[in-house]
Amino acid sequence: MNPLFNLFSVFDGLRRPSRVRGEAWKRLHPKDNFYQSVAFFPMPFALITTVNEEGVTSIGPHSLSFPFDLIEEPSMMVVSRAGSNTATNLRAGRTKAALHFVEFKKSWLKSIVGLGYPGLEPQDKMQDIPFEMVRSTSPEYRDDPDFPLLINEAFQVFECELDGEFKYHPHRETDPIAAESFLCLKVKNVLLKQSFEQKLLNQKQFPNMPISYGFRHNDKERRFFFSSHNKPFPVHIPSPPGLEHQAIYYSANKLDPEVRFTEDACKLLVDVPKAFINVALKGIIKEAKAQGVDFVDEEFMKAFNEKRKNS
Repeated sequence: MNPLFNLFSVFDGLRRPSRVRGEAWKRLHPKDNFYQSVAFFPMPFALITTVNEEGVTSIGPHSLSFPFDLIEEPSMMVVSRAGSNTATNLRAGRTKAALHFVEFKKSWLKSIVGLGYPGLEPQDKMQDIPFEMVRSTSPEYRDDPDFPLLINEAFQVFECELDGEFKYHPHRETDPIAAESFLCLKVKNVLLKQSFEQKLLNQKQFPNMPISYGFRHNDKERRFFFSSHNKPFPVHIPSPPGLEHQAIYYSANKLDPEVRFTEDACKLLVDVPKAFINVALKGIIKEAKAQGVDFVDEEFMKAFNEKRKNS
């Protein structure tokens, strides 16, 4: 790990919030792109690749890309200028996209800002990019000419397809090309580089991702602002009496989408030591599947416990 990154973490512990408690609020009127024109709203961003009608992959940086459908059919919501290459390509029937996440590297940022500049053809934007473009290794996409190339420097990629059933078209007085498009992208695959899969599992190291503070301009300059961030640290969740079963309920329903647990079933597991709860839950899921049960309730748990006692 970069020692300078650790040094930043030390200084982070010495920082104090600005003393604003006694200050008056200043009321600002929301206007176009309010989150960056009259507010501070730091965000990560995705580099989204799509394919145009000539089969050329282009990259569009998008801050307004965030998880949308979280459970059964995972998707991402992308808010994009209607005239962007990303929105144009997806609306034109080439409905596949890849969302890339890269680590912080200051020398990349100028190129990333340039990729978002309107009015240039994809061939021109892609000429001097600092990234290597490669084909997907996913069997369903690797030979698909409509699936965009991937950025090899990304540590994480969401391979997506446009949700053709999602519709959201609010009334706008603005020229449609200058207004925003709301694009729901179904997440088909999540790709992680191998070393980052281990970081995800170990929960000790996290990628240093660039954070965007958005576009700012004055009379002289037009600029995007970025920052890196310090090392993430854990803040443990308190466990008030009576809530232990809710934590078990949350964990149980993340393990296997084919087997769901009720809260009453989880109340019967509060005496299981924390270190063994996942092992216990996996054993219950295995037994439920063997019996063709997809809903573990209190009755199933009582029968399961009785069977264990007698075995």
